[in-house]
Amino acid sequence: MAYRNIIAAGAMAVLATATQALANPAEIKAIETLWQNPQDPGALVSESFARAVPDEQLTALVNRLKKETGPAIKVEGDKGEYLIVTETHEIPVEISLDGDGRIQGLFFSPPEVLTEGPAATLAAFEALPGTVSYLVSSDDKTLFDRNADTPLAVASAFKLGVLKVLLSDIAAQTRNWQDIVTLQPEDRSLPSGRLQTFPDASPLTLHTLATLMIAESDNTATDMLMRVLGADRVADALGLRSVLTTRQAFALKADPELARQYEAAPVEDKAAIAKKAAAAPLPSVSAVLGPMTAGIEWSLSNAKLCALMGEVAGTDVFSVNPGPVRPGDWQSVAFKGGSETGVLNLTAQLTGKDKRTVCLSVTINDTAAIDETKAAGLFTRLAHQLATSGK
Repeated sequence: MAYRNIIAAGAMAVLATATQALANPAEIKAIETLWQNPQDPGALVSESFARAVPDEQLTALVNRLKKETGPAIKVEGDKGEYLIVTETHEIPVEISLDGDGRIQGLFFSPPEVLTEGPAATLAAFEALPGTVSYLVSSDDKTLFDRNADTPLAVASAFKLGVLKVLLSDIAAQTRNWQDIVTLQPEDRSLPSGRLQTFPDASPLTLHTLATLMIAESDNTATDMLMRVLGADRVADALGLRSVLTTRQAFALKADPELARQYEAAPVEDKAAIAKKAAAAPLPSVSAVLGPMTAGIEWSLSNAKLCALMGEVAGTDVFSVNPGPVRPGDWQSVAFKGGSETGVLNLTAQLTGKDKRTVCLSVTINDTAAIDETKAAGLFTRLAHQLATSGK
């Protein structure tokens, strides 16, 4: 999952980079006008924005946000980064205007509930449907936890283990970031990501693969790295007895009978069943959209995810996508999440401007779809509170 893009849980608009052409009052006025009257945004936006985001899509987005958060009390901020403040929420907004004062870039982050402090925000997490676990630590001291040592399904957050193995090889000088890996047919997986659309034998560096795996949660990039590094080593890094590639997981989820065989099999037989499943043609995306299948996931605790983050967070591949964290609050942000229907994990290691190291990890498992927008907004709020409270 990639929280700064359309595919993100909670990221809900298009941001086109642009020079800030007009003064801040013009940006505030544009946000206020759009919020007050979203029914006819055509006069507010540039032609390029209108081509990328049809009026009806923008109207629906703003109406949905207004329904969730209520009327705006004020808009505050500057330099293209603002907050729409309602009685119950803050909605971070990034905006850029063209030379004629029309919107050419717009990005709404998940609405943040105006909880009074970290404990209240975590209580809001606990009130969400499903099983919720979390860990909040500062300089390895636990501040808050709920079932933090209990493994739950975390979806793509397992990719931190892939990165750990790769970094160990880089440190041992058995591999270099510039090493080339070619895309093989058996690597091809389903989205998220983009490499599934690349031609066979496409050459990619290890650094490119790692960046795509973390920043875009590219599943094909992940499977290429797992092929090169070895699934057994990834399992060891995660503290698991066996681990699936993403292609294997999708293939098993699309084949209920084979999935039941995999779940019931002893660990020594699981690899053969997974390999058999992955040898079949890739299933359609629609075939894997249902709730998580028992045994076809990556189960890790919040404590394990924070430990993994502690080993890999200094890698530059985290600089691309800060996830649902306000990057200006922190000196550095390392984020990786994961989601499928009924599964959500959000994990971040944050370095404060006071040099504190904070880890936040929240996992939700449910039998139905999770409100990822609400969860992402709470995560943003929690990270902001920890940055400003100094705790």
